[in-house]
Amino acid sequence: MMYTGYRGRFSEDYRICLATSKNLIAWERQGIVLDEPNKDASLFPEKIKGKYVMFHRREPDIWIAYSDDLKTWYDHKIIMKPIPDSDWEYNKIGIAGPPIKTKQGWFLIYHGTSNEKGYCLGAALLDLDDPSKVLARQTEPILEPELDWEVNGYIPKVIFSCGQAEIGDRILVYYGGADTVIGVAEFNKKYIKFD
Repeated sequence: MMYTGYRGRFSEDYRICLATSKNLIAWERQGIVLDEPNKDASLFPEKIKGKYVMFHRREPDIWIAYSDDLKTWYDHKIIMKPIPDSDWEYNKIGIAGPPIKTKQGWFLIYHGTSNEKGYCLGAALLDLDDPSKVLARQTEPILEPELDWEVNGYIPKVIFSCGQAEIGDRILVYYGGADTVIGVAEFNKKYIKFD
C-alpha cells in the first residue's frame, strides 16, 4: 500500500511511502519510494508486463511510473492533465485509489478541483496492456459535493476518495465529505461504459 508520510519540518515535508502486509491487519513500513514532495499515489492491483505500476501526482497532473522491485521507480510520465475549460477539474487532478480492472480497460476514479465546485470525482478508462494510454475520459464528474455534509464542514465543497472495495460487481467508493465525515457511494461494475 502506498501512503503519504508527513514529517512536518517544513511545508513540503511529505513523501510517498510504502507499507506491506500479509493479512491487511499487521503492516510493515518499507520507507520512502518517491523522495520528492508528493502525496497522491497508488499501486495497480497486479503487475503489467512483469512490472509494478504506480500512479502519482506531480501537481497538477497524474503521472505513471514503473518498478521491478517497488523501490526504484522509472519512466515517469504524465498520463492526464487538468482540462482548462472544464468547470470541475481545471486546477489539478489526482488519483482516488487503485484502478479497477474491467473488460473494457482499467477504470480509474480520480479527483479534480475547481474554485466553483471544489473537489469532485471523475472517471477515465485506460488501456489494459498499456495503462499510460487514456482511452476515454468522462467530461462530467461522477460525484460532486451536493449534500449539506459534503458542502459544509472543515474544508467546504469536498468529495475526496482514496480507494474503493470490490464485492463481485459492486464497487463501494469510500470518500471524505468536506474533510469532516466519511460517506460511501455504490455503483455496479457491469454498467461501466465509455462510448
